[in-house]
Amino acid sequence: MTKNKLFIVVLTICIISMLMGFLTPFINKSDNNAKPNNTKQKTNLSKLMNPNKVAVIGLNGVINSTPENNIFIEENSSLVALKALNEAENDDTVKGVILRINSPGGTVGMSQRLYSAVMHVRAKKPVIAVLDDIAASGGYYVASAADRIVALEGTMTGSIGVIMSTTDAHELLTNKLGISQSVIKSGKYKDIGSSTRAMTSEERKLLQDMVNDSYQQFKTAITNGRIKRDDKYEVAKTNLTPQNLNKYADGRIFTGRQAKKLGFVDSTGGNREAKDMMTQILEKKGISKDIVDFVDYGKNNSFLSSLGLNQKTSVLDGLVPASVKYARKPLYLWE
Repeated sequence: MTKNKLFIVVLTICIISMLMGFLTPFINKSDNNAKPNNTKQKTNLSKLMNPNKVAVIGLNGVINSTPENNIFIEENSSLVALKALNEAENDDTVKGVILRINSPGGTVGMSQRLYSAVMHVRAKKPVIAVLDDIAASGGYYVASAADRIVALEGTMTGSIGVIMSTTDAHELLTNKLGISQSVIKSGKYKDIGSSTRAMTSEERKLLQDMVNDSYQQFKTAITNGRIKRDDKYEVAKTNLTPQNLNKYADGRIFTGRQAKKLGFVDSTGGNREAKDMMTQILEKKGISKDIVDFVDYGKNNSFLSSLGLNQKTSVLDGLVPASVKYARKPLYLWE
């Protein structure tokens, strides 16, 4: 398809969308005149006005802080989730949060920002994390900040650790292609991890020390989030011991059922079990489940998603490993 044809297709979609948005109120008005039934509208309005909401927030895909500036591409899920968590913390009508995680992890910094946001919410209201297909490494890091973690029996989780990769292509560039690079730097470590030369033993030790420190931060986060929990919520709780954390925080992956036995999650189940758990907590606070609404809190606002269409951030997402796309960065990532 040529660029001109693509432009015409996109323009046509835009025009149709605008027309539908313009005509919808008149269509609804006509339907209401023909058959007066405002039940759905009243229901939606009551949900917005209800002072007893549980915010359901999704965290999907690789965790990172890179914003998407294209209206046709879904917004960065990590940033959407972070914003939603911050809003839920300060929204008095939100009585609890269910965080649905489907992520292999990602960058250290963004994982820590999300963890911190969950901990801030948790200080004011209950948070339950639900692990979907995968919630590994940084995905589990974020989940460990919740009051409770629910995982499907087949969920892939764990992978507690840090990974960092660099590419050494200097022999290919120099010997095969005859390409050399001249680097002018202010210190001997300024180009550490460069793909145009071999890494020295000093550089490897420096990077290993940094990875080890990030790893200790990971274990400290889990300790603070799960081992030191002191809530009084009378719902399923599985204690994680320091011994199990130290023994199994070696990068290995677990199923949800294995994670439950080891203490890394509190209960096996999915969205229904998480909602039941949340309603039990709220009923102890005097909030009946009959007056609680579970509300999607924080959504992608791309043009395609507004039309009900899904678009991956990039065609290469499924082909290029995240560790390659985020080379020379320590990652809380499993792949």
